[in-house]
Amino acid sequence: MGTSGSSGGPGGRTPLVPSWLGNSEAGPLPGGPDGPPPDGAPPDGQAQPAPAPLPPIPAAPPPARFQNARRNFSAFAGSRGGDRPALRRAVGHYVRSGTGGTHNATRRMAVSRAAASSALGLFRGIQRNGIETTLRRLNLRDLVGRPLTDVFLGLTDIICPDGGSIDEGIARDAWIETVAVLEELGVAEANLTTEQMQEIFLAFVAHTIEARLFQDIGVNGIQIAADLSAIEAFEAQLRSYVRRSVRDSFTSDLANLPQFSDKQIQTVVDKTYDEAWQILLTIGEAEP
Repeated sequence: MGTSGSSGGPGGRTPLVPSWLGNSEAGPLPGGPDGPPPDGAPPDGQAQPAPAPLPPIPAAPPPARFQNARRNFSAFAGSRGGDRPALRRAVGHYVRSGTGGTHNATRRMAVSRAAASSALGLFRGIQRNGIETTLRRLNLRDLVGRPLTDVFLGLTDIICPDGGSIDEGIARDAWIETVAVLEELGVAEANLTTEQMQEIFLAFVAHTIEARLFQDIGVNGIQIAADLSAIEAFEAQLRSYVRRSVRDSFTSDLANLPQFSDKQIQTVVDKTYDEAWQILLTIGEAEP
């Protein structure tokens, strides 16, 4: 699990949704008529609007709210990934108690949601104009004609700007891990189909959720796992569980992606995270 800046996870007094996260609507998405011009200047020479004021600091959350999630995740890790009910309970406790519910869990993913929106924005541009035109508009002419893996890696800074925070590191690592499994997803050619774009999008969402869980409640599992093979075993089970849940919960339709506005893309992204967290919560709470 290649999360950047790994730590011991958030403490009990960390806000349920840190005020500095803001939201996923940071600006125009790439790949659309309302996207920024290649030089990054504001459209029509207009000045950027003033940023919205930060929300008030929220009340302190309940103490030890990650305790049950971490205890169950540690049991899952100690079983070399065999205790799947413990994994399901861990994730359920994380959503319900650790974040305060599915809506807050989604809000905590603000940086990842922004990156997922940028990815769909790029796919929109590719479907509208082709990959070569899209790359040229982004001043990435050197990527034209390169293998798809190279192209996607070259788009990392467009999709996931590097700001150095753990949340930004999660998004960047999730994108790189997604690129690494393109062949596994059946993606090899630049003329991507709608179904392939959807698979890439869902894989990225799943990777960000895996990394968020590992960062918040899973770090101690590394200390409990006996050896490298044990770590690989429980990471594989976590990855499989999250990916299945994300895919099973997805109900949006990307067939008309070329006609989507930025707002419609952001709505799809938020709905995808909401539905994924909801199914993970529902499955977790079904465990005794």
